[in-house]
Amino acid sequence: MDAIHRALEVPATGRPSPGATGAVAARDTLLEPILGELLEFERRLEAAVTADRGPMAEAMRHIVRAGGKRIRPALVILSAQLGHPQLDHVYDLAMGIEFIHTATLVHDDLIDRSPTRRGMITIHEMMGAPAAIIIGDYYFAKGANLISTIGDPVIDAAISSTVMTICMGELLQMTSKDDYRQSLEEYHRKIDRKTATLLATCCFCGGAVGRLEPGLLTALRNYGHKLGMAFQIADDLLDYVATEEELGKPVGADLRQGTVTLPFMLALQEPGVGQELAGVVDRQPLTDRDYETIVDLVRGSGAVAATERAAQDFAAAARRELAQFPESAARQALEAACDYVVDRRI
Repeated sequence: MDAIHRALEVPATGRPSPGATGAVAARDTLLEPILGELLEFERRLEAAVTADRGPMAEAMRHIVRAGGKRIRPALVILSAQLGHPQLDHVYDLAMGIEFIHTATLVHDDLIDRSPTRRGMITIHEMMGAPAAIIIGDYYFAKGANLISTIGDPVIDAAISSTVMTICMGELLQMTSKDDYRQSLEEYHRKIDRKTATLLATCCFCGGAVGRLEPGLLTALRNYGHKLGMAFQIADDLLDYVATEEELGKPVGADLRQGTVTLPFMLALQEPGVGQELAGVVDRQPLTDRDYETIVDLVRGSGAVAATERAAQDFAAAARRELAQFPESAARQALEAACDYVVDRRI
């Protein structure tokens, strides 16, 4: 049970921390109404992994037990609770999406040659690249198979479209590697496809399982999309301002892999700082010291505050989409997610 609580990032008491503030308070408000459902989700998730047996199960159990924010299953459950869902369908949807998301991480880590994730060794480092490809493919299929048992073609179409969009986003990121002067539109297009589309689908499909009417499903999709944009922008900022211990990877790791994000882009446009940054990135290849210099320049610029505002603007827009829903514990928790995604440190 302790492993489950660590995965959910909640205290072992199963209740919010006394005196919690900021991101912790928002996280607790997000999770409190569905702690029982999330614990059941974790139980079913581990059982589904264990059923695979052998190296396949061991590899995925390694990732599952590493925990994570579990924001995607939380969004599925909360969105479904806005309506009148069948519980087994909610769990199958939440598990299916989590498997698909985890499969993308296995492949991402291989593409990026990342040795660790959340401080733990990655699958390709542990088992080799061929095994990582197979394991990722398997859990893509396992996730889709679970979701298909719900029997709703609208959900099936949304999931398949989302996976296609994520793949396009990954390809966009690969083809824009080391493009230090890309436009804001190009950046938004990448994070829309890489991150926001899956959160939008979590909310839309959760609402579909809850049998909500089409207008409310559209509002939920819009909410999830804007929340996802805020989530990724905040995540990109953490790569510059968090510590290595918080990130579970070196600070500035995205930039070292050639991924240019909003904090760098905004700093590059800032007078003075931008000229210094341009002077560094224009000398290729970059050294470890160059990357450290870039991180220091971005940290000391106005880009940090500007990136925070951009994330907050998307989060505020997401919150407005919830105005169509009556007051409820689920709506309150979804509103708390808007605070959590921009205030979190991990």
